[in-house]
Amino acid sequence: MAGMVDIHCHVLPAVDDGSTSIQMSLNMLRCGLAEGITGAVLTPHIHPFDGPDKEALHQERFAELKEAVAQAGLEVEISLGAEMGFRFGLAEVAGWPSGTLGGNGTYVLVDLPPGILSPGLERGFFSLRTAGFKPILAHPERHRQLARSHEQIGRLRQQELLFQVNAGSILGQFGRRAQRTAEMLLHQGWVEFVASDGHDLGKRPFSLVAARARVEELCGGREARRLFVENPGRVRRGEGIEGADASFPRPLQSPGLLKRLLGAKR
Repeated sequence: MAGMVDIHCHVLPAVDDGSTSIQMSLNMLRCGLAEGITGAVLTPHIHPFDGPDKEALHQERFAELKEAVAQAGLEVEISLGAEMGFRFGLAEVAGWPSGTLGGNGTYVLVDLPPGILSPGLERGFFSLRTAGFKPILAHPERHRQLARSHEQIGRLRQQELLFQVNAGSILGQFGRRAQRTAEMLLHQGWVEFVASDGHDLGKRPFSLVAARARVEELCGGREARRLFVENPGRVRRGEGIEGADASFPRPLQSPGLLKRLLGAKR
């Protein structure tokens, strides 16, 4: 299972609801290494009300953690990014030094607010793309409204929006609806990345090994490697990613699942 790259985790210490200290961050990275990761993009939250001062804090904490990782002798390559809360004018924030994953100027990880989706959602993502960025939607399977709207998911896919699914969702850690939606997205070939969204050592750990094993059961080893190793590594380097092969979409294992999940709000 070695060689995995995690593009969404909250390991940066004392900046959001993830790690609370450098020591906790080091322990989280040790767990990641035990899971087989070789690299991680640290993605602290940037909320719609945050300004450049938050970016400066992230840079400061990252420099401290990077030094601690070197002193601890941990053989993991860390880089800085962010999980951007959706806002209008997102392209401006994406231009901050850590606005893109790994600071490569290309991929932007975007989180949707809970509840009713903004009517300007698709326009906002279109503006981000026309500014030259490639948006990645974080854990769409966990958003209740989006998960139940086949039409809206389809429109976002038509805009070439990329999807990142949480390892915990695949394993049922966020409930059956999120798990079923994650499985549907996998079977459709609508997932580009699986990431941990790890926040701590207990309730929301990395869980990548178990999730990869489950994806291998559902979609095969080649697809699992694309989602856990190849595409995340390419994102960190700012390179183009690989889409699902011609065998997708695949039949769902549970008859009627797609209809139950997505048919209610067409």
